[in-house]
Amino acid sequence: MNVGFIGIGQMGKHMSRHILSAGYSLVVHDLIKESANALLDKGAKWGKNPGEIAETCQVVISSLPTPQDVEQVVYGENGLKSGWKDGDIYIDMSTNSPLTIRRIADDARKMGVAVLDAPVSGGTRGAELGSLTIMVGGDSSTLEKVRSILETMGQKIFHLGNVGCGNIAKLVNNMIALTCSSITAEGFVLGVKAGINPQVLWDIITISTGNNWALQQYQQGVLRGDFSPAYRLSLGRKDARLALELGKDYDVPLPLGAVMEQKLIEAEAAGLGDQHVDAVILRLEELTGIKVRA
Repeated sequence: MNVGFIGIGQMGKHMSRHILSAGYSLVVHDLIKESANALLDKGAKWGKNPGEIAETCQVVISSLPTPQDVEQVVYGENGLKSGWKDGDIYIDMSTNSPLTIRRIADDARKMGVAVLDAPVSGGTRGAELGSLTIMVGGDSSTLEKVRSILETMGQKIFHLGNVGCGNIAKLVNNMIALTCSSITAEGFVLGVKAGINPQVLWDIITISTGNNWALQQYQQGVLRGDFSPAYRLSLGRKDARLALELGKDYDVPLPLGAVMEQKLIEAEAAGLGDQHVDAVILRLEELTGIKVRA
């Protein structure tokens, strides 16, 4: 089976590598061709545009930063839509807007193309290890046709319902995680300024009720002053916006989510957009004159 993969970024370069290593014939595309060099050296083929990939592949996967990028890949000049064939399957593994992927699925269905949204959790480390959690929305029979492909990238695959449900689950997850990141930053700045050693504080909270995933990453990140972008703050802001839009669509008030988004907007305005999301703490450190470091 020919599999296409569009988006060879921090996540996509690992995800596509697992597909290739599993023995699938892989055709790849990215705006920056050099990002695919390692895959091409291992036997992947280059597709000059998404439409060409759709013409030659029965299954096409995308992993892209924003809903606008996904729309461009599908609807743009030489987009997927120009090459789709009856019976094709498109899997978008981006963190996307449920409304956007549902509109794409409706248009694809008229051409005989099935669509799954399958965003992931686990970060670049999970992508590298092939241990991602994959949240799938779409027809269950379509999922079964591509399950073996998804299993090359992730160990836990959840079918959540119709197209768009995968992204609903992912946005809820990210909203909670991003809010934990912001409140963890506030707590640690408070604790350290009031006289607690940050390493000792970490040791205590990770075995207490304040423990959370963001805090667990502090040993490798914040406490070392390492904000390398495993999950860029600018992407976190995008995900927060999508979650809040979803709340409006379903008439669910999200006041804490709104505050968290403002923290991300402030941090991005301060030039921290390309750092890891935990860089929200840098603004607090600047305001209070202390650093949370081991």
